[in-house]
Amino acid sequence: MVILLSIFSAVLWSLFDVVRKKAVQNNSALKIIFIIILSQFVFFSCFLVISNFQINLSAYIFSGLTLVFLNILSIYLFLSVLKSGKISIYIPMLSFTPFFSAIYSKLILNEELAFIQYIGMFFIFLGSVTLHSSQFSSQNNSSIIYNFFSNKNLFFILLVSLIWSLTPVLDKECLKHTDLYLHGFLQSLGMLLIFPLILFNKQQNILSLINKSHFDFIFCLVIVLGFLTTFIQLIALQYVFVAELEALKRGIGIVLSLFFGYFIFKEEVNLKKIFSVIIIICGVNFIINFTKFTNLQIIM
Repeated sequence: MVILLSIFSAVLWSLFDVVRKKAVQNNSALKIIFIIILSQFVFFSCFLVISNFQINLSAYIFSGLTLVFLNILSIYLFLSVLKSGKISIYIPMLSFTPFFSAIYSKLILNEELAFIQYIGMFFIFLGSVTLHSSQFSSQNNSSIIYNFFSNKNLFFILLVSLIWSLTPVLDKECLKHTDLYLHGFLQSLGMLLIFPLILFNKQQNILSLINKSHFDFIFCLVIVLGFLTTFIQLIALQYVFVAELEALKRGIGIVLSLFFGYFIFKEEVNLKKIFSVIIIICGVNFIINFTKFTNLQIIM
């Protein structure tokens, strides 16, 4: 049941990536961010009726505030990349998150690591470099590694990967000190309070975003999936290791990114992409096997 919940979470995140890309093609990233945050605030406010309102504020506040800032930063960078990049190229780069989540989990949650996870990291890195080796090649035959790290969108998506590796770990840490309904409410409230500061820097205001918004079917999907992805993930985090959940999210997300990229965005899917994704999935499977083994050890 727990694995099925994790798989369901992974599928929701994959669909959310597609919907966000469709929405950001005709709208600014700031507008989409505001809609996502506002919808989460409204939904979690409604769920407060079943919250026990218990919170250890002194233990919660540092992780909670850090999450607010990281979520705002990462979603802005991610939507900026999706607006100009191919979904089948950049979504697989998020497969770095299970490995980094395992490291963060060890340091913060004391979830044990194993050597096999480093092997998984190697496969993920190898598959990602292979995936990008021709996409960012230059006419002067610069090295693959140089092109890999000199691309701005790629740098942003790697930064997002590092942040999204940490955020579920901090979510799980926060859930030790309060229930998921109050946690979701506090997070969405915090992001709403910070959001005007971003608009001020961009010389915009919230009213202008609302007035220019056209609530079509895609916007409705953004609102619904924006809440469901967060809500289901918070439930799953209470029962599985962070690295396990992230591995399932990224493994399924990689496969679906090629599928959606080809059928929805008409992006090319060639043998090189498929081969690269297979390598990445192999690495993700090492991480899944590690987390299952560790869970078994804890149960015993």
